[in-house]
Amino acid sequence: MIKLGIDMSKKLNVRTLKTLGLSFLLGGMGGLAIGGSGWLLEENGLWSEPERGGLVLSLFSMTLFLPLFYFLFRQRETIEALREKRENALLCDDMTRLYKSKVFKELAAVQIRLCKRNGWPISLVLTDIDGLSKINEERSYDTGNQVLKHFAGVLKETVRESDLVARFDDDRFVVLLPKCDINGAREVVQRFQSRILSSPLKVEGREVKIPFSCGVVSFAGRVAKFRHLMNRADEALKLAKRKGGNRIELF
Repeated sequence: MIKLGIDMSKKLNVRTLKTLGLSFLLGGMGGLAIGGSGWLLEENGLWSEPERGGLVLSLFSMTLFLPLFYFLFRQRETIEALREKRENALLCDDMTRLYKSKVFKELAAVQIRLCKRNGWPISLVLTDIDGLSKINEERSYDTGNQVLKHFAGVLKETVRESDLVARFDDDRFVVLLPKCDINGAREVVQRFQSRILSSPLKVEGREVKIPFSCGVVSFAGRVAKFRHLMNRADEALKLAKRKGGNRIELF
């Protein structure tokens, strides 16, 4: 991933240098062209008619420089798109477009410290898709990938913009809910359950059920470290699995 970031940076630098070089070249050519047009105007006596001469020179300049400005504008858009793509590749999972686990841990640590400093509650939800391997075996891995994308999309739409969502590993997802107590976290998960049921995934005309289990933990006041939240949420998730799955367990 670091190598990818370096390669993308090299591409951006090369593209930028090419754009600058071409801009200087076009600018130089424009200067020569305007100088030449001035000489032609003078030779044809148009300088003695300022209105006609100024109009011809203005039209000539617009014809020359408008394509140049348009070209530079499009180059800037391209560079910004490449930069955004590089940043997304470094921060987000390719398939689900959610944060990667490493990025999530760093952002979560900041939110946990903030809640601890202000005495706010904070909750963490660890969720696992039940039977994803069975879907891969009985249907196809492509269907399994579509399940992951659908699950991640609905999960992202359910939470607030201030919440953090990540794909933690293969079929596990984690959500950090700052300024949210255990009751609020349970309501979020229940709302997510309702949305998953009301917007089923269909692949090749067949509906794919997506059962999942959740472990939910919450702290208030002096908040524990990230690993403490994760360990307790993991215990709650394992308990949900032992009870048959497709359920919510609060720690």
